Amino acid sequence: MPEVTKVRALLGVLAVLVLVAFVAECGLVPDQGQVRQEAKKKVEAKKQQAKKEVKKEVTDLQKKVEAKRQEVRKKVEAGQEDLKKMVDNVQKDVNDLQKKVNELLKKIDAQEQQNQKEKK
Repeated sequence: MPEVTKVRALLGVLAVLVLVAFVAECGLVPDQGQVRQEAKKKVEAKKQQAKKEVKKEVTDLQKKVEAKRQEVRKKVEAGQEDLKKMVDNVQKDVNDLQKKVNELLKKIDAQEQQNQKEKK
C-alpha cells in the first residue's frame, strides 16, 4: 500500500510537470524572447516620445531666440536713428559756429585794414 501512495504521488508530480510544460508551450506563460520584444517596443516608444519633446523644445527656443533677435534689431535701428539725429544736430551746430567764426574773421580783417589805413 505505501508503494501505491508513492506511485500516485509521483504520478501527480509528473502530471503537474506535464501540465506546466504544456502551458509554457501553448504560450500562456510568455517566454523571455517575447518579454524582451515588448520591452524593446516600450523603450523605442519612450525614445520616440522623448525625441518629439526635445524637437518641440528646440523649436520653441528657436522661436524665442528669433523674437529676441528681432527686438534687438528694432532697438538698434531706433538707436541708429537717434544717433543720426544727434549727429545731424551737432553738424548743424558746427556749421553755425563756422559761420560765426567766418563773420568774426571778416570783421577782424576789416578792422585791421581800417587800422592800417589810419596809420598811413
